[in-house]
Amino acid sequence: MPPVAVLDIVEINHDGEGIAAPVEDRLDHNARILVVPDRRRGKAFGKGERVLAKLTLVGPDEYEARIIRKLDRHRPVMFGLVISARNGFMLEPVERNARSPLDLLPPEDKIPFADGDLIEAEVLRSSGYANKKARVTRNLGPADQPGAYSALAVAEYGIRHAFPEEALIEADKAKKPVLGEREDLRDLKLVTIDGADARDFDDAVCAEPLPGGGFRVVVAIADVAHYVAEDSALDREAIQRGNSVYLPDRVIPMLPEVLSNGLCSLVPGEERACLAVEMMIDANGHKTKHRFMRGLMLSHARLTYDAVEEFRLGHDTDPPAGLEASVINTMLDAYECLAASRRERGALELDLPEKRVRFDDDGKAVAIDRKRQTISQKLIEEFMILANVSAAETLESNNRLCVFRAHEPPAPEKVDALHLLARSMELSFPKGQVIRPRHFNTLLQAAQKKDDPAGFALLNETVLRSQSQADYRITNPGHFGLALLQYAHFTSPIRRYADLMVHRQIIALLENRDPDTDTVKAAETATSISETERQAAAAERRTIDRFAASLMQHRIGQMVEGKINTITSFGAFVEIDHSGVEGLLPLGRLPQDYYEADAVEGIIKGRQSGLTLRTGDSITIMIEDVSPLKAMVGLTYVDDGKPVERGASHGGRPGRRGASGRNRPSARKGAGKGAGKG
Repeated sequence: MPPVAVLDIVEINHDGEGIAAPVEDRLDHNARILVVPDRRRGKAFGKGERVLAKLTLVGPDEYEARIIRKLDRHRPVMFGLVISARNGFMLEPVERNARSPLDLLPPEDKIPFADGDLIEAEVLRSSGYANKKARVTRNLGPADQPGAYSALAVAEYGIRHAFPEEALIEADKAKKPVLGEREDLRDLKLVTIDGADARDFDDAVCAEPLPGGGFRVVVAIADVAHYVAEDSALDREAIQRGNSVYLPDRVIPMLPEVLSNGLCSLVPGEERACLAVEMMIDANGHKTKHRFMRGLMLSHARLTYDAVEEFRLGHDTDPPAGLEASVINTMLDAYECLAASRRERGALELDLPEKRVRFDDDGKAVAIDRKRQTISQKLIEEFMILANVSAAETLESNNRLCVFRAHEPPAPEKVDALHLLARSMELSFPKGQVIRPRHFNTLLQAAQKKDDPAGFALLNETVLRSQSQADYRITNPGHFGLALLQYAHFTSPIRRYADLMVHRQIIALLENRDPDTDTVKAAETATSISETERQAAAAERRTIDRFAASLMQHRIGQMVEGKINTITSFGAFVEIDHSGVEGLLPLGRLPQDYYEADAVEGIIKGRQSGLTLRTGDSITIMIEDVSPLKAMVGLTYVDDGKPVERGASHGGRPGRRGASGRNRPSARKGAGKGAGKG
């Protein structure tokens, strides 16, 4: 083997090392090549990536590779469904824009497969797409088995789901905490408030009134750093995972369940090690001081959002879990102060419903629910934000490394597009000046007062699309959406590695010691966990979309009412019959005409007929075709009670495009478990 070669990473072992193969055919493909992570510089890599690496011979036909740089080209991997063909099997790709099926090489004894299986395949080189063949590299099981959609997403997005034995052994050795030098918080009326289906409880809260006004708020978080030592097997695996992944029917935890659902879960009646912060706020919701402490706590009750909400609304006059009414009422009063402070600083207010798949008792998907935040969820969100701000302030003021949750202002070109849209709606939106979150709030409030539901829907969608994506950094640009100068994630170390990094820095500060901090590695880790977060969110969205499409399979051929959610350059995404399920209405399935689609102004217009479709419009469509694995529902326009014949439209010019003209925007920014948790 040459001293430097281009490699494809074909597997990641339990130690986080890569197994690689040379790209060039002339090189020895029987040699074992181990890609070693650069712990000092934190160079992360994933399965399917192509890298330029330095090779060192370490044994007979065994090489150690160290990455010089990553390359843009990836190994040609494809996921799909095995279908029977006349002369064998073919692969039906699950990618939405994939073309015709590919021929599959015959099954091998090592990896057998059959009609209806979901597989991962390597696309072999050929002179053209029509001649392409694929070799099965992994069988994910039958497509109709329970959990198939989640298994497919795990494979597609390279999500680690099996813990190495060494990490499991470390987790099993964890012991219940003792008081020792910890602060005794067991008498505090700390409670957890989570969703009814939550399994891990990483935060507990309480509030007490202060003489003269204001409140003492305490947020206690599981002391994960007590159990996960730096550079241990548990730590190395947690870095690679970056976060827990919450799919509709499956949770893939960042830490083994003996910790995430056990010793690090603040279950009621059990003593737990915690890292807590005590915060004082005045009657206006302004924090006046705070203090961190390592403690031993006891959760006095496990509450649900629904139960707290029922009590708040007076539907249930008895406090949940037998608590005194004052415990909940005081927290609600403290929330009102914090909510007033939030309004005062002008944080962005986007009331975005969360999509959830509803299952029956047999685990079958039966509906898509769209849930909006309740006051009980907002209460927890504001308490968590307050704790997160305290963590960032503490580390930055003491010149300690902090992993900030960064959210940049919108890009200028997106602000300009929003200005044009606002002007077309006879609304005012500033241009050429510093944009603040309150400017978006004012714009949406003004639009809501107009008697134009379609226009408001378009504006709300455009404001959402204009926002930057949050990420993790060791430098601090502030958090635009929350209108905060200092912000970090502190409150969920069970499921986010960024929080664990922040915990370790705070603990070192409390112990008056300097942590062994490598800023280069910390920066690389922040970049890596930002990417794993994006992958987890994408996997969740894709899986929800697949379940959603599956709900429409029995409705093919039905004519239904729909509401246009988004206009793109190639058609419109339409919510079907208030179901929470979206389908695509392409330009080619509109009545025959030439169409101009304007994603900025959210409008499709036929040149000759004058047929006009806008974001927010209600229309009649027919469900034409459904492919759950592709997460696709195809729609056809219904004109005068009859569906348009396929192919009747000539299509049309895309016209002006918005900031994401070729891509469907995400319907939400967060991911399931994180809602309301800051």
